[in-house]
Amino acid sequence: MDLTAAKALLYCALGLFVLIAWARERRKRTITGEPEKFWPGTTHAPTGAYFVAAAGAILITIAEAAVEKRTGLTDQQSVLPAIFIFQLLGASIVEEMLFRGFVAPGELFGRKLLALMIVGSLVFALVHNFDLSTPEGKVSALFAFITSLWLYVVRFNPLNPDRSLLPCFMAHTVRNLAVFGIKGAQGFISW
Repeated sequence: MDLTAAKALLYCALGLFVLIAWARERRKRTITGEPEKFWPGTTHAPTGAYFVAAAGAILITIAEAAVEKRTGLTDQQSVLPAIFIFQLLGASIVEEMLFRGFVAPGELFGRKLLALMIVGSLVFALVHNFDLSTPEGKVSALFAFITSLWLYVVRFNPLNPDRSLLPCFMAHTVRNLAVFGIKGAQGFISW
């Protein structure tokens, strides 16, 4: 097994561990009515929150693909091994737990929340380590920033009154799978 495969599988395992631990606390809270303990956002969200979250993630992905196509950046993408999908799945959980969970307390409102959303999204885009000296890197970083803003909106909007992380997990997973699907359709996934 090469390093890329090992990294992808480890990231997926970490995401699965986090999701299971989070789900256990959520289930316990549902049964006992206890307050939130270690894991943030262990609440329920109405069905509409999931649909809006997924729709936004898909629209952002379509917009990114359109910008890449219009600017001629599509052919400059790197080829990813198919096993990378496991890393994308793990990342959708781990990144949400970090950026929309631990770093974003559910009690924030107003200017503090807005500042967190902007600074958190900037850090989110930078953590993805896109090469900002290239046009493709700049476009990817911009859409990572936009995606992060959207994911904060998913957690902190009226459709998610209890500020559950479930719609965030789902939206990020949908986004990552859509990116993988587009890359696959364009021939940038090595099977």
